[in-house]
Parts: sequence; structure tokens; C-alpha cells
Amino acid sequence: MKGLKSIFLKNFIIYSLVVMLSFTALGGAFIYQISRYAAEERDSALNSAARRASSITTTYMQTAPNMIGSSFSLQTYNDMYRASIVNLAENLGGILFVCDSQGKLLFFATGEGCYTHEDVTQVSQDAVKAIQEDGRFSEMGSFSGLLTSPHYTLGIPASGEDGQMLGMVFASLSADSSLKLFINISSTFILMIFIVFLMVLVVTYVMVDSTVRPLKNIAAAARNFAHGDFSCRVAVPKRRDELYALTISFNHMADAIENMETQRRDLIANVSHDLRTPMTTIGGFIDGILDGTIKPEKQEYYLKIISEEIRRLSRLANSMVEVSRLESGERALNKTTFDISEMVRRIVLGFEKQLTDKEIDLTLDIPDKLEISADHDAIFQVVYNLTDNAVKFTDRAGKIIIYLSAKGGKMQMNIVNTGPGIGPEAIDHIFERFYKGDRSRGSKVTSSGLGLYIVKTLVGRHGGDIYAKSGDGQTEFCFTIPTSL
Repeated sequence: MKGLKSIFLKNFIIYSLVVMLSFTALGGAFIYQISRYAAEERDSALNSAARRASSITTTYMQTAPNMIGSSFSLQTYNDMYRASIVNLAENLGGILFVCDSQGKLLFFATGEGCYTHEDVTQVSQDAVKAIQEDGRFSEMGSFSGLLTSPHYTLGIPASGEDGQMLGMVFASLSADSSLKLFINISSTFILMIFIVFLMVLVVTYVMVDSTVRPLKNIAAAARNFAHGDFSCRVAVPKRRDELYALTISFNHMADAIENMETQRRDLIANVSHDLRTPMTTIGGFIDGILDGTIKPEKQEYYLKIISEEIRRLSRLANSMVEVSRLESGERALNKTTFDISEMVRRIVLGFEKQLTDKEIDLTLDIPDKLEISADHDAIFQVVYNLTDNAVKFTDRAGKIIIYLSAKGGKMQMNIVNTGPGIGPEAIDHIFERFYKGDRSRGSKVTSSGLGLYIVKTLVGRHGGDIYAKSGDGQTEFCFTIPTSL
């Protein structure tokens, strides 16, 4: 739909950003810790090499003057001292500078040997001042031009036991090695992040798509419903989660909507038929009376037919009004205590003419008195509708039996009639609104399809239950309600 942002795209972008920011934060923290560890290791190596060089230099400067005139050659002692400095420089992997107490460069040593600098013979005054005042000097640079590339340099004094500064020692490590370590670690980590990020994106894409796809299917089905196609259903996801429950609920709703639409169409067809037939009959007979087609001696007969058709229309209208009141909740239950046995006897008396005309044998198996607390008018309508249904569908010379009992705080009534049964395809639908099972019972009797729906609704509002069964030439309706509402 135009202007509607995709849930899939929105969720995918959000998840991707969260993953990317998480990995960025993790990578930054990791690189920071590695860099910090490398810096600590570098400072530790510089400090260790400088202190050992300072100790050796202090010893050398204190003892060298005493070697003059001794049997031990001063040159040999000097070579030994320089060899020790070279060995320290080799272990450090850097450069050691040895200066006098004023900062004059005496020599510098690498892992390959000792050398003197032809152009620079003095370290910076800043370095000398820092060591003289603070006892320590550190920088990252070219160290007074003595180095051609950036180095980390640490300088400390070479002092005797009396605290007199005899000289200075500086240890330097190339910054390139630290930079290379940082670049190697960073590039490796970035490559790992990139690979993992791609994997996460793929997984996120699949997860988001599997989440959004059912929603898209539901939206597509809803659009079909809006266009009048109620046959669409959504494929149920394999994983049993909230989307599974949503899809199941949506399909149940779709079934209900389709069923309601079918009932609506059936209602329109049935009501149209039920209205058209009597109205045609009434109109035809009235026209016949008015134009003289129907003779005066026959008018009373046809006026009775018209009266019956009008009563039929009235029953249809009343049923529809009753359904509307029940579904809207306008009809509230009015609890009273009454004798249901007496109610059954009075209802049966009202059907005396129909029973006599069809020679129906009716048996009442009811107690003399059974009081219940319920809505009198509602229960009257339930019993009346079921009795009328039984009389209507019982064949001539058939039988009707009405049972009534109370047990365990519940009242039970069974109404059994002989005659054409209810087909198995109809038995599960007879209590549905607007369902008409007349054809399944092989009868020419017509109905609005609302009577049994009203019965089930009223019984249900009393907290009761109703069922029907049919077979072996007889049909039975049974309902139960609590004896006290």
C-alpha cells in the first residue's frame, strides 16, 4: 500500500543497526584493551631495559676510574660494559642511549653494536631538565633528531648511592611495531566482525522474513475479504508461537465470517421467500375477492387462509425481533419461581387441536409439581418452540413423549417424537441462526430457521445446555438448566 512502511524493512534495519552498533562497541572495547595491554607491555619493557642499563652504567662510571694502572685493562672493561648495553638493546628490540650528566651523548647501542652519532652530540634540554627535576623523561617522537622515525623513548638517571647523578640512560622502541600490532589486530578483528555481521544479517533476514510473511498473508487475506472473497485462508506456520496462535485465530475468524456470510445470504433468500409466498397468496386472494373472481360463498374460506398467512408473517417478524433483542442484550432475564410441570401441561393444552387433527398420541412423563427459579417467559418460549417443533414434524398417528425430571440441582426435559428424522449432515447445524433443516426431514413444513437458535440462546443464558439426536424413526431434543438461576 502506498505510503505504508514495510514492517520487514523497518525491523530488518533496526536489527541490523543494533547488531552493527553492538559489534562496533565490542570491537572498540576489544581494540582499546589490546592497545592498552600493548602499551603497558611496551612501557614495562622500556622501564626494565632503562633500569638495567642505568644500573650497569652507574657501576661502570663508578669503577672505571679505578681501573687505571691496574692489571685489568680499562679497554677490556669498557668493551665488556658496551657488550652488556648491546645485549640489553638486543633483548629490548630497540635502542639504548647513554649520556653524561649534562646530556652529552656518549654512544648509543642497538642489537648489532655501539655507535656514536656524527651530527647530534647533545640530547634536548627538555629531556635533561625532566630527568634532573622529575627523575624521568618520556616522549613519542624523534628524540632530539637522533631517530629518523617516531619512537617511544623513556629516560632515567644513572645515579650513585649518594644520589649524585653520574649520567643518563634513554631506552627507545619504534612506534612502527606498536602501530603494526594495532593495525594487525584491528584488521583481523574487523574481518571477523564483517564475517559475523554478514552471518547475523542473513539469520536476521530469515527470522524477520519468517515473522513478517504470515502477517503479509493475513493482510492479503483480509484484502480479499474486503473484496467479498471469503474462501481465503492463511497457511499455518510450523513453529508454535504467537504468530501460530494469531494465524489459527484468523482462520477461525475467517470460517466464522464465511459462515455468517452464508447465513446472511440464506437469510435474505429465506426471508424473501417466506415474505413473497404469503404476500403473493394474500394479494391474489384479495384481488380475487375485489374483482369478483372468488364468489361470496367462498370468501370466508379464503379470508381464513389470508388470516393464517398474516399470522405466519407475524411469527416471522416476531422471531426476527426476538433474535435481535437476544443478540443485542436488550432482553434481560427476570428471575421468578414457578411450577414448570404446570407450564408444560398448559402448553400441551394449547396444541390440543393440532394433536387431535393429526391423531398424535402424546404422553407426559412429568412430576405433579416441579418448581424452578428462572425466567418464566424465556422457559415458556423454549418449551413452546420445542413442542411446536415436535408436533409440526410428527407424522399422522405418530407419538410424542415429554419427560421432565430434576436431579443434582438441574432440571432436565426430553421431548421425543416419531417421524422423519434429522439427517446426519444437518444435526450439527440445526441450532445455528437461519439454518433450515426442513428438507432434511422430508417435510413440506417451512420455518424461518430461527426457532431452535432462539431456544439454544435462551437455554445458554440460563447456564444450561441443549442437544438433539435422531435415528430409528424418532427425534429427541434434550435440554438442562439449573433449578435455581
